[in-house]
Amino acid sequence: MALEGADAGGRGRSLAAAVLVVALALSVPVARAEGAPVNVAASEAAPPAAVPAAEAPPNPPAPAVPAPASSAPSPTPVLTAAADPYAGLPKVVARAVQELEAECRAAEGRPNWKPGTLAEVVNVSPDGRPDYLIDTHAIACDGGFTPWIGSDGFRHILFVSTGPGRWVRAFDRAARGFEIDNKGRKVPQVIVFSHSAYCTRPNPERYMRCTQVYEWRRGKLRKISEDWFTD
Repeated sequence: MALEGADAGGRGRSLAAAVLVVALALSVPVARAEGAPVNVAASEAAPPAAVPAAEAPPNPPAPAVPAPASSAPSPTPVLTAAADPYAGLPKVVARAVQELEAECRAAEGRPNWKPGTLAEVVNVSPDGRPDYLIDTHAIACDGGFTPWIGSDGFRHILFVSTGPGRWVRAFDRAARGFEIDNKGRKVPQVIVFSHSAYCTRPNPERYMRCTQVYEWRRGKLRKISEDWFTD
């Protein structure tokens, strides 16, 4: 009986010791696996706040849808033709104007005139159709010497009508003066003041100029008189 009592007392003391160990374990910091102390109270702290979830990116804008191409054909551009500088002039007259332009450029100049207004409408033939006179006295060749002027005067080109749509170059040379007199005359007269080189009458006095009168007769410009210019 004494032994049983002793065993019972020993078991009681062992149980008390175990309880004490457990109590100490709850109050004493427990070492980490790595050996660092861990505060039990801290381990029982509230869990860290949850990290808010990242906001989803906004939806990208919808791509622009191109408008459907028009099935209608593009309008054809209207090409404006350049104005003809010789409009209104007969072809033979226009060619004479082009000759003057070429002479000016050959002299390293620039024609300074409007071709369409260079020829003057005159009346020489009695058929009632327009005749044309080009008087180079009224035009200039900028930048170069004027090739149609000399001591014998300025070049004059006269075109006379010979029928519907036809003209002949009736006069083409230099003159110191050129006039058309058709006032009160049935047949107009062309009065030319010429250098002595173009005069045909004897010139014992060595005059430098003469006055020549022409009329359109039988399809030709014919000289009807010539006199020395004494003034």
